[in-house]
Amino acid sequence: MASINNIKLICFDLDGTLVDSVPDLRLALNAMLDQFQLPHCQDREIKKWVGNGLPKLVERALKYVGKTDVDQPFFVAALNLFEQHYQHYLNSASCLYEGVAETLQVLKERGYKIALITNKAEQFLADLLAGFEIADHFDLLLGGDTLAKNKPDPMQVDYACKHFAVSKTKTVMVGDSLNDILAGQNANVRTIAVTYGYNYGKSVATLNPDFIINQFNELLELL
Repeated sequence: MASINNIKLICFDLDGTLVDSVPDLRLALNAMLDQFQLPHCQDREIKKWVGNGLPKLVERALKYVGKTDVDQPFFVAALNLFEQHYQHYLNSASCLYEGVAETLQVLKERGYKIALITNKAEQFLADLLAGFEIADHFDLLLGGDTLAKNKPDPMQVDYACKHFAVSKTKTVMVGDSLNDILAGQNANVRTIAVTYGYNYGKSVATLNPDFIINQFNELLELL
């Protein structure tokens, strides 16, 4: 396997990269939909909706179940209900992908700075990471609403580089979908795509990342 030299900072996506989060999202979405007496969504659909933040996820779910007459008050109510249910179901059915905890531990021991860069709302990150017992592996958490912009904008990656005073030539973005790779490319850092995630149901090879891995622990060979 090829290798990347001189990396000091690793920026990780969350959903579809570290965590198979769809099961918890399904439980929360369907609980919200039940309150409006609307049909349920299934994992196969939800996998194609992940990556643009929770408001977009709710919007896509409502559209999928045929709720097209959505005004702003209804959407706000739906989003608030979803967030309440998501907090309740957090870490109840989702799981880390194979090798994630062990690999993060090794990367930490090797001295890398590790940032979490996700479009998921910041309010859920601490509990989610604590539930999977990986919170201590991260030096910086950037949610979708932490800064003024999120992926695919480069702002989060730029912020991480400045926060750690690490040059972009020594930074890499790791993710499973279009927004992750675009964020890295827009920030002019190298990118690694994982094949096991979501990416709206499309192959990550179409994203033109610098590297592609099939299992998370392949990072230990690549870096």
